[in-house]
Amino acid sequence: QYTASIIVHILLSVCIKLLHYFIVNCCHCTERPKPTVTIKPAQHVFRGETVTLRCDVYSEGVTSWSYSWYKEDSTSVFSDQQEHTLRSVTESDAGKYTCRGSEREGSRWSQKSDAVTLRVSAPRAVLSVSPQNWLTEGDPVTLICEVHSFSTGWTFSWFTLTVSPGHYDLLSDSSRGAGGNYTVSSAALKHTGVYACRAEREKPVYKTQHSNTQLLWVSGEFKHNLIKRISILKSETLKQ
Repeated sequence: QYTASIIVHILLSVCIKLLHYFIVNCCHCTERPKPTVTIKPAQHVFRGETVTLRCDVYSEGVTSWSYSWYKEDSTSVFSDQQEHTLRSVTESDAGKYTCRGSEREGSRWSQKSDAVTLRVSAPRAVLSVSPQNWLTEGDPVTLICEVHSFSTGWTFSWFTLTVSPGHYDLLSDSSRGAGGNYTVSSAALKHTGVYACRAEREKPVYKTQHSNTQLLWVSGEFKHNLIKRISILKSETLKQ
């Protein structure tokens, strides 16, 4: 009877340990880890930059994972590396990315991560003139260069378009155009020409294409007044 009691006690102890093991491991199995996706250097980058996608899975007891990368709603795996690098990105690389992990020496799978969106854009420099393109000697004029939707961190260069198609000459005093404005306080005949600008920044490194062009036409004061007087005389003649 004493021996039977000991055996029952031992069996009961074993059953309790087995039950505890089952509960712990069962819960561990149902609570699949969820990976996290990070994008460097940022989720919004410029065309031509290099982007790195990284998938991290944190789970007790598993130290080695295989990875599967997906884009948008596709079920096709485009990479099996923990880190996947996109070089010289274009707008076609933009989209939502997710990943999933699987245990290298086991049968466990993680959940699919939350989607992280990569945006790729190509900032464009836009040139405008204030107050007008047609000037008389001595008039002030300002060229305004802007990068819409990306308003900070830019420096600007200013150019004139030469006779050769597509060839730009950097203005010798281009540094005067800091802040996006290039101002001529007193226009002279020599300022007649076709102008363009370009913007660049250091973080992240990016240089826009040349902007649209703007024509500045500066006429001599005498000629301007003569044309204006002729226009008035024509108008008065027509009224008669």
